[in-house]
Amino acid sequence: MREVYQKILVAVDGSEQAHNAFLEALSVTRRNSGKLFLLSVADTSHLAGEPYAVNYAMDAAKKAADGVVENLKEKIPEDVDYTIIEAEGNPKLKIIEAAEELKIDLIMMGTTGTGTFSRLLVGSTTSYVVNNAPCNVMVVR
Repeated sequence: MREVYQKILVAVDGSEQAHNAFLEALSVTRRNSGKLFLLSVADTSHLAGEPYAVNYAMDAAKKAADGVVENLKEKIPEDVDYTIIEAEGNPKLKIIEAAEELKIDLIMMGTTGTGTFSRLLVGSTTSYVVNNAPCNVMVVR
C-alpha cells in the first residue's frame, strides 16, 4: 500500500454509496494534500433502438450525470484541488480509462450504483474496476 496518494479519482453516479465514497475521497485528498478527480459517467452503454429514443435517453443520462456533479461540486472545500471529468459510455470502462490516462494513485467508489439490475449483480462496475484497475481501489459502503 502506498504511503501517500496524490491523485485520487472518485467515481460518482448519484447513489448513496457514491456519495459516501465522495466524502471519503475528500478526506483522503485533504490528508494527502493531493488532487481530487471527480468522475461522472452518463451511462449510454445499454442504449439501442430508434435514433430518436437513443438521443432522448442519451440527453436524459447526460442531464442526470450533470446534476450529480453540480450537487457534489458545491461540497468541495476551497482548499481542495480538483478537476471534474464528465464522460459518456460504459462506466466501468470509462473509470479504468480515466485512471490510466491520468496516472491515478487511488480510485474510490461505492459498493453498488444506482441501477436495480446493478444491485442484483452486487456492484458489477465495482467488481470490474477492482479487478482491472491500474492502481489501488478503495470500495466505500
